[in-house]
Amino acid sequence: MKHNGNEAMAPIHGRRRVVPVAAGLACVALIAACGSDSGATGGDLPNEGPVTISWYGSDERNAAVQEVVDLFSEENPDVTIETQPTTFDGHWDRLSVQSAANNLPCIPAMQSRYQARYEDRGSLLPLDDLIEDGTIDVSGIPEEILESQRAPDGNLYSIPKGIWYEGALLNVPLIEEEGATPPDPGGTWEDYVDWAIDTQPSISDDRFAISASGGSVTQFQVFAIGRGESLFDDGEAGFSEQTLVDWFDLWMRAVEEGAAPSGEVTAEYQGVPTAQSMMATGRNLVSFTGDNNMPDFQRTLDQLDLGQVSLAPAPTGGPAQVVGANSWAISDNCTNVVDSAALIDFFINSSEGAFILETQTGLPPVSAILEEMLASPDVDESIKDRITLYDDLRESGAVIDVWPDGTQPLITQLSTAWEEVVFGQSTSEDAAAAFMAQVETALSGL
Repeated sequence: MKHNGNEAMAPIHGRRRVVPVAAGLACVALIAACGSDSGATGGDLPNEGPVTISWYGSDERNAAVQEVVDLFSEENPDVTIETQPTTFDGHWDRLSVQSAANNLPCIPAMQSRYQARYEDRGSLLPLDDLIEDGTIDVSGIPEEILESQRAPDGNLYSIPKGIWYEGALLNVPLIEEEGATPPDPGGTWEDYVDWAIDTQPSISDDRFAISASGGSVTQFQVFAIGRGESLFDDGEAGFSEQTLVDWFDLWMRAVEEGAAPSGEVTAEYQGVPTAQSMMATGRNLVSFTGDNNMPDFQRTLDQLDLGQVSLAPAPTGGPAQVVGANSWAISDNCTNVVDSAALIDFFINSSEGAFILETQTGLPPVSAILEEMLASPDVDESIKDRITLYDDLRESGAVIDVWPDGTQPLITQLSTAWEEVVFGQSTSEDAAAAFMAQVETALSGL
């Protein structure tokens, strides 16, 4: 599933004042001049007590991460590790409480939409000195990917453990079983919706040609990028109000034509795990999500013998995508930085660990491990397709998109705005205006 990587990558603006690579390296050497001087080095690294580590995911994903942690424990029997896996929403709820009490786990999992909250509020330890002295080896991570996670104060607080990007998922075998022709994987959002409306009359009554994505802020971000806009831009909304109106109208057309599930049907699946979603259970033929969700979808589809999902580029009309990262950080209150850093280093650089995870937390950030996966006969072709597309994205200039602090509620707020539209409680115009006001409030810091 490759695409033409020759077009220019549309810019994605988030919280970051992106530090040029040369300036970023200068910050590593002169960290006090670039920001906080609280990073620990050499003999002053705290090394007492157990290493607590917290992360999020589905049951299967959490079990895979636990297996990697156990592998580290086997090789380091003197290190005591206490694990705290949970669901995605549960993780952030718990971290909010722990952060307020200055009691974060030593290694809290971070994510590019959420990490700024903890970086900006002094909850995390700057990692630059640990990187400079080789305690955490990041030499295998492409510099532009690593540097895109650098905070505006010049420090690096989070190191990616898995890269993900938004894309279109097509269940081609199930589409063909329904007697339909798959959509053009290089199409735009409008092309996908047109295809769904044309296809719906020929498929089973309990299935929908396409998922209703009106409430997904990451998918709306992709839509805006396709118009040369962005989600955030230098402290302001990077998209026009009309773009959001058009987004709502696009999905209302799909719902009204019966090609996408109604609000009532979608509500039945609200909050269910990925493995129980409409796409995973064969009720949607095409959906849009982060590529790292593919294993959860496919696991259920295999159990039900309901086809195979394949990945296509996000429908922007070009190569621009939203690229995010699941990351590891070390809390500022951690009392065992030595072993925490060793565990993070192992997680990033262990080839064996990466093969255990099977990209469930995202694609490994280390290029050599990705190359090893591409060469391995034991790695599924769908994973190899994802790696190939990711390589294309990087060559086109894609970097990790980190959201500004305070914008995280927008995830729920856009979903609520869409619900009001699809249930007839608001017009697209009124819902878009209300959401624009919420974006302005979020970015103002109020």
